[in-house]
Amino acid sequence: MGESKYPLKKMLKLSMDGITSFSYKPLKLASFAGIALSAIGFFYLLIVLYLKIFTHATVTGWSSLIMIQLLFNGFILFILGITGEYIGRIYDESKQRPLYIIQEIYQKKQKKKLMYR
Repeated sequence: MGESKYPLKKMLKLSMDGITSFSYKPLKLASFAGIALSAIGFFYLLIVLYLKIFTHATVTGWSSLIMIQLLFNGFILFILGITGEYIGRIYDESKQRPLYIIQEIYQKKQKKKLMYR
């Protein structure tokens, strides 16, 4: 068997270009990851409050710092995902691809179907 002459670095770059060039899914993934991170931070807040009120077994300062980081970093990731999705839609609009060509082709196909019935 032969060996590929295409290096791993170029293969990874090609795969990333393929994933990010034609889809909004990576941008939506950032939004969902931000929501998930914020939810984890909120649930951690509830756990820390429970431990503080009922057990007094918390490390002073550490738990509140982690909770705040999870909440705010999740919020920032969510906002970045929304901003990226918005910029992606602006990019699609800047291509100036007309929508009416698709409609004309679709209408022609519908007329042909009606003629042959």
